[in-house]
Amino acid sequence: MMIFMILFLFAIFSSLLESINPILGYVDEVIVFGFVFAALVKLLFLEKKQVRSFDGWAILTLLLSACFCLIAFIPNLFQGAHTTIFMQAYTFFGMIKFLILFYCGRILIQTTNFTSTIPWVKRIAWMFTWICLVVYAVNLVFPIMAGFDVRFGMSTYAYGFGHPAPFSMVVILFTVLMVFFSLIQKTRIPYLYLLLNLFLIFTAGRSTAIGIYICLSLLLLILPYIKRLPIYIYMLLGGFLAWFSWDRIANQFGSENTEARGVLLRTSVDIAKEHLPFGAGLGMFGSNASRVHYSPLYFKYHISNVWGLSSINPAFITDSYWAMIIGETGLIGVILLICLFITTLIAILRATNGDFKIKLMVAFPFVYALCTSPVDTLLVSGSIVSIMMAVLYMMRLSKEITKKETE
Repeated sequence: MMIFMILFLFAIFSSLLESINPILGYVDEVIVFGFVFAALVKLLFLEKKQVRSFDGWAILTLLLSACFCLIAFIPNLFQGAHTTIFMQAYTFFGMIKFLILFYCGRILIQTTNFTSTIPWVKRIAWMFTWICLVVYAVNLVFPIMAGFDVRFGMSTYAYGFGHPAPFSMVVILFTVLMVFFSLIQKTRIPYLYLLLNLFLIFTAGRSTAIGIYICLSLLLLILPYIKRLPIYIYMLLGGFLAWFSWDRIANQFGSENTEARGVLLRTSVDIAKEHLPFGAGLGMFGSNASRVHYSPLYFKYHISNVWGLSSINPAFITDSYWAMIIGETGLIGVILLICLFITTLIAILRATNGDFKIKLMVAFPFVYALCTSPVDTLLVSGSIVSIMMAVLYMMRLSKEITKKETE
């Protein structure tokens, strides 16, 4: 239990640690590989004891992952690989990192007791929020943070996380945990904490994160008064999020947009059409491998002169998650990955004990990652490790609380 919680905190603050020392940026990969090794060892022990470790959904996910792996590597086999086999494998690892961590984590925490960790996780959440608020207040008088950009007429900040996106993710993650604790302990939802974190989200200036946070806040206002969530509520919140983020979406992906992210997405569709149905192959477009070994596709599709996509300055090549998926794995790869997202979400809900409110909070971090994927690369970044660990943590807690209530 203690090892999991320590790794969980390392994962949450990995982006902050990376800004201190770039080597610490690999802590997420170390955690994933550590989970794989530990899960294999434990699985061998469980099999000896004849304990069931996989359910039908896990087996279905394994089959879909095998098909996705086959589809992803086929173009490199028949068209000639531009990158090394290691970089291809590392690219594929990034695509399914969330799956590896989730299913290995399920095996590892089957008998772990997390109830005693709730009080100190609450203290860490409050400390994080107050420290950020104090830093922001001090920054107004004595500038100690460099502004990232200007949104809503105000400077935005990353609070040492390197980029406002991972900072926003951490704020939302702590908020979800605090709400989850109130639901399983049957206490009042911490509205003050939600309000303070809403302010922090605004100072980060991420439009999608702000929209999702406001949707969550509106949802929490009505949760105490309903026993189930009608479908029209989801539609209303989805409509609000689309309206709130529309300018951002249109600006990023409109045909007149010449910035890297929009160019990458539009070009990936052209690549998928030309390389039907498997895409151009791993390490060929939108991935870190295509940046390390600069892909000839950037020259072929005349985007090597776009700021951030050139061989001299390839800083923005990995700015679009779906551009990588569409360009490298094609139409079939996109369909299989969406199926993997759906099966994982179903597995999360099925493995969570409690009413729909608790299930909603447990699944929310993963849903957040999916919602931000069109404008962010959270699903392949280190942040996905902390998200899946939070999901695992809440899943296990829901089972512990339910077990205690029935005893």
